[in-house]
Amino acid sequence: MRKSSVIWILALLVSVALGSVVSLTSPGLAEVEFRGLPIVLEFNFWNVRSYNGNALLKFDGERVLFEADLYDIVQVDPNRWVHGYPEIYYGYKPWSGKGVSSDVLKLPRKVSDLPDFHVVLEYSLWHEERLPFNLAVESWITREERPRIVTAGDVEMMIWLYNSILTPGGDRVGTLQVEMEVNGEVVETIWEVYYAEWEWDYLAFRLTTPLREGKVVLPVKPFVEKTKEVIREFSRMKRVSNFDEMYFENVEVGTEFGDPRTKESRFGWEIREFSILVK
Repeated sequence: MRKSSVIWILALLVSVALGSVVSLTSPGLAEVEFRGLPIVLEFNFWNVRSYNGNALLKFDGERVLFEADLYDIVQVDPNRWVHGYPEIYYGYKPWSGKGVSSDVLKLPRKVSDLPDFHVVLEYSLWHEERLPFNLAVESWITREERPRIVTAGDVEMMIWLYNSILTPGGDRVGTLQVEMEVNGEVVETIWEVYYAEWEWDYLAFRLTTPLREGKVVLPVKPFVEKTKEVIREFSRMKRVSNFDEMYFENVEVGTEFGDPRTKESRFGWEIREFSILVK
């Protein structure tokens, strides 16, 4: 998911009703506690200049919900392709400059100190069939701890659990097999690996059997290790050095949507569980 350091001026419109309900109705962010885990909600329309219609990112105390019914969409920069990435995240996110962490897994931390951990995610989603769309787990791996922007020498790592029409950027450079729990059953999954050297180094892992809904227990370390291997083998610019001493900043979960031809977007999703499991 490509971004700009001057994407928007954060207009935080948070309405807090009874209990722990938090709703965002325009680009902004809010911190909540999801079953004991601190997370950030981010209504992230980073590449949308304007639109008509409605969108809502909501935490109701038990679930995170997103709904969008958008039309007359105008992009900030069509060359950056997708429109946005409404999401939740744990850890520190460059671009927003906000982070949350806990004793479950302290983030950011050096790659060399990263334990074997899993992301537990239960979700469902819907979208118009003609809408370019994905659901992805993303992490930023940076040279400096807690940077405010990402530049050459930093790394974006995306794990696409679902996609329709939308495909990763860059070139396909291989595959990765990962043992993962899906709906309570351990299965061997296959991921296509894509790599690009843009403003930073970009890696995307696309699941070859996209999961529109379900519960997954996703091991993160195999993707980090493959990222290191791909950069070492395929990088021409050699901007990433001493990968193990870089900082693993966060875990994000969200949906990229749209393309330069997309003027309307209708979709939604529900996250019923998001947790970090350290082995």
